[in-house]
Amino acid sequence: MTHSITCIGNTLHCSLVLDVIRSASSINPVQMMFFFRKSQQYLEFNYKRIYDVFHWCLSVILLRIFDDDFLVAPIPTAIFRFYQSEVALCLVIIVMHAVSYRNDLDAVILSVSAFVSVFEMFIKLNGMAYRRKQIAQMIRTVLNDRSHLNGPMEARICEKYQRLARKLLFITILSYLTTCIMLLSYPVLVGGIQERILPVGFSIPLVDYHKHPWYLINYLIQIVQGSWVALVFIGLDGPFYLFVCYSASQLEILIEYVRRIGECPDDAEEQRRLIRKVFELHTDLSKFLARCSSIYREVYLIQILCSIVHICVSLFHIQIKFINGSYGMLLTNVNKVWLFCYCGELVVSKAADFSTGVYTNQWYQLWNRRDLQDMLFMLQNAQRNYGFSVGGFGFLSFATFTAVMKTAYSCNAFLHRVMN
Repeated sequence: MTHSITCIGNTLHCSLVLDVIRSASSINPVQMMFFFRKSQQYLEFNYKRIYDVFHWCLSVILLRIFDDDFLVAPIPTAIFRFYQSEVALCLVIIVMHAVSYRNDLDAVILSVSAFVSVFEMFIKLNGMAYRRKQIAQMIRTVLNDRSHLNGPMEARICEKYQRLARKLLFITILSYLTTCIMLLSYPVLVGGIQERILPVGFSIPLVDYHKHPWYLINYLIQIVQGSWVALVFIGLDGPFYLFVCYSASQLEILIEYVRRIGECPDDAEEQRRLIRKVFELHTDLSKFLARCSSIYREVYLIQILCSIVHICVSLFHIQIKFINGSYGMLLTNVNKVWLFCYCGELVVSKAADFSTGVYTNQWYQLWNRRDLQDMLFMLQNAQRNYGFSVGGFGFLSFATFTAVMKTAYSCNAFLHRVMN
């Protein structure tokens, strides 16, 4: 009886194996190769799709600063010089508007917000335009990355951070466009068209915008310029998200590699190959982050300072007048500062995890003296601070976000004290 049951079990097992083999052999090899290539193509061009989005925003306004012919060909150079002069002229016009309507507190507050926004865009646009070659080189580094081809672990990590880059870009687009719509539609929503209320604190100088047809002309100009500013900010913020997600993915891959060190101490060749791989990847990433920090150091210092002024003035405007158009500006600047600080914290925390991983792996299992010396050098090198510098005063992180909010609230309290 027992022998019969065993024979039946073996027969069922064999038939199960044969069914699996048959089903596997029925799969078309061409379809398998097509699926594999399709998935690899998706991973390969995912960063490229993100790049195309913010590059399209700059192309719409004829400001393709990351192209090779920018400031080389006469037409792009002339367009950029025209934009430079226009932005500088806008700063002067905003000051004149604030002086002309200095008795109107709403007009003064809106002029301060407009001046800070235009000044921030002017600094960022010029800073990134004159460092466009370095930024373009870094963008090529991100787009040419093939880490996902090294294995399933690398592919999983790259896909995770490519999804994060898409989310960050989507939030940025939604934030800027929502603010633009909220700001420009405010006079229509509250019935301010008849009262001649402008959404932004500037107007054509030497004429009274309350009179017909100057109000309509100023309103249309502000719609065009507000949309243009939103597209500029989207296009200029896009590369930063690529750099952040690329750096974080490389750091996480490094952490996985470091954890494998010492697992097979008897395989000296494999340990040597793994250590060399970590060395090469960490060196390239250190250079990449150093270039990125050098490019964005002054730009993000100005952005942090301008965001403090924005949050302070917008909050002050909301507190003294509940119904106004400063809500969108307040939410956008809080969201913008939080996004950049979140990205900076992501890189800082991953760098700290890498430093911890170098120390906590099984390096003590290595018996080769040369490998131990390399591990000591790697441990010392991992102690350096990695992140995106804010003018040399610190790094973008959650602590920076807290400091920005505290400073903005302190300035707001000071304004109330002065007004009272």
